[in-house]
Amino acid sequence: MKFSNKKTINREEGVALILTVIIISAVMLIASMIANIVITQMQLVEDIGSSVSAIYAADSGVECQLYNIRQGRSVDCNSTDIPGGNIMMFNGASVKTSADGASPNYTVKSLGSFRSVKRQFQVDIVGGL
Repeated sequence: MKFSNKKTINREEGVALILTVIIISAVMLIASMIANIVITQMQLVEDIGSSVSAIYAADSGVECQLYNIRQGRSVDCNSTDIPGGNIMMFNGASVKTSADGASPNYTVKSLGSFRSVKRQFQVDIVGGL
């Protein structure tokens, strides 16, 4: 007996194309997830740097107020040249301070700002320095 197959049907036609599309899709999904993680981490690092600058600005405002209290000067470390009284630092950070009370008891507040990050310190002085 002789079998004659004039038309051979190859059932594997297109399987390589489908596998390629699936593999490329998986690689693209993994790459986009990694990119998302990297971008999020970069934003966190930038916010940490901004937070440090805001903390240093707030700290310098407290130190300015404490210096003026120790020197017996009027307690004012805010700029009269800038609307709102904020002092601008060289790095672009700003600080706004206030001191309430009378000798020997004061409450010093200092708000440091850098970009969109704000940090505030409050120091209560009881019984003098």
